[in-house]
Amino acid sequence: MIKNLLISISLACLLAFFTADLAIPGLPMFHDVNPHISRAIAYHTALTDGQLPPMWAKEVLGGIGSPVLMLNYQLPYMLNELWHRLGATIFDSYKITLAISYILSGVFMYLALRKKYGYPAAWAGAILYSLAPYRFVDIYVRGALGESISFMFPPLLIIGFTTGSLPITILGWAGLFLTHPVASAAFSAFFLGYTLINAKKGQLGKTLKDFFIPYVIAIAISMFNLMPTLALTKYTYYSPSLSDTLLMFPSLSQLLHSPWGYGVSLPGPADGMSFEIGLVPLVLLAAAIFLSFKKGQKELRFLSVASIVALIFILPISMPLYKLFLGNIIDFPWRLLLCIVFATAWIGSIVVESLSSHKVRKVITIVITLVMAWQAGGMAHTHDYWGPDKDLAFFARETGDSYGEYAPLTRATRYSSPFGKRAEFISGSGEIEIVVNKSNEQTYKVKASSAGEVRINTAYFPGWVMPNDCYVTARLATHIDDSGLMACFVNTGETTLSFKYSAPTAQRLGNLITLAGIGGYLWILFQSYYLRTTKKTR
Repeated sequence: MIKNLLISISLACLLAFFTADLAIPGLPMFHDVNPHISRAIAYHTALTDGQLPPMWAKEVLGGIGSPVLMLNYQLPYMLNELWHRLGATIFDSYKITLAISYILSGVFMYLALRKKYGYPAAWAGAILYSLAPYRFVDIYVRGALGESISFMFPPLLIIGFTTGSLPITILGWAGLFLTHPVASAAFSAFFLGYTLINAKKGQLGKTLKDFFIPYVIAIAISMFNLMPTLALTKYTYYSPSLSDTLLMFPSLSQLLHSPWGYGVSLPGPADGMSFEIGLVPLVLLAAAIFLSFKKGQKELRFLSVASIVALIFILPISMPLYKLFLGNIIDFPWRLLLCIVFATAWIGSIVVESLSSHKVRKVITIVITLVMAWQAGGMAHTHDYWGPDKDLAFFARETGDSYGEYAPLTRATRYSSPFGKRAEFISGSGEIEIVVNKSNEQTYKVKASSAGEVRINTAYFPGWVMPNDCYVTARLATHIDDSGLMACFVNTGETTLSFKYSAPTAQRLGNLITLAGIGGYLWILFQSYYLRTTKKTR
């Protein structure tokens, strides 16, 4: 126990070294930093205004708002909000979340592999998992908050499946479901396959039951986020095809070796970012394929096959499958590198453990650590920075996503529309006083000199409750998209217009299922720990 603790602390200190650039004051200019900061600001505002869970992002899309909070993963922004409430700035909260999730993912992987293998093998696996090139692409090139955090949870699933712990397995699944859709889909397939190959003869039914009980409870816990996503995304412009999925396959040569860079993914081989798997993981994968032919290497055989399958799905050879169905799930094929990172780290542990001499295992582990650390040393750096005084307003009115894809379909386009006023007359004249200006509630006192129409420069989406005599606008302007907004007819004199955002039916149903899921989880915790402890003391 003490030895595990000391090794975990040592590993955490080593990994902290590779997050040093995140301590530089200001905000790195990562690919995805703008939408993440935009959502973090909107998440904080929504909570402050009493939205629980946060649903409507008030200022995004130029100030007309968007359902991006309700239809996107929420756990990363919960973690951001925690640090922000404790006193960190929005910028620092983002960087702290990236750094801590990175360190914890490595520690969790060590603890997971230690449940199955010796100290050197577990350490080697954790190093391979943490120092893989793609991990630094996620952090220092893309700034991909959700995907970076998702690496914490597969190790929890190893612990859960190895020890038979339902609470830990549920946490692992729920973390994935609330963090990243591609990761949750990929690891669902991975661990279902892993469970089936380890099923004892004649116990397939029990095996599937043991797999799906924690899986379903985790889904239930996540339904406050999943239900509106599944039910309401169809009312937005969202589509994985916006990423030009069929043009984004890396070549095999890029997976074997591609230079480090801070550019973006482009069609063809001229990408500005690296998709390299890494020499050490590839050597270990080759060793695993060779060793998997030996008798009794069922687990190694599965991990080798899983790595090769993931590799195939990353390459252009799998394009027919993307055209058939995968293109609706995975926007960038190279995202599946997260599966290869995970599988090759596990493979590395098995290969090290298979060495006959403890001394040799230690030497190989040291070599793996030194080579991986040397390679990572050139990658664990930021490129450009905004200063710490960068105005939050610059980010608050961003799209909150990559392509404006969460704009409601009631709008003619998916692009931002930065209006100068919250509300304005589009016919008639008069004065408009803002009484309430919250993310989930807006009230205006209108004093009309003549009958006319007042447009509220907020996008309509299911959940907004409008007063009578109000409607959703069609596009009339040519210089700006003024469609999909809320507008009301007003008579001469004083009129009060109130708009409230209430949880749509899908959100309310999801909230109820989440409460039931949390109740089920608490009952399992009670049974797993309290009752077991009570029995032992009798």
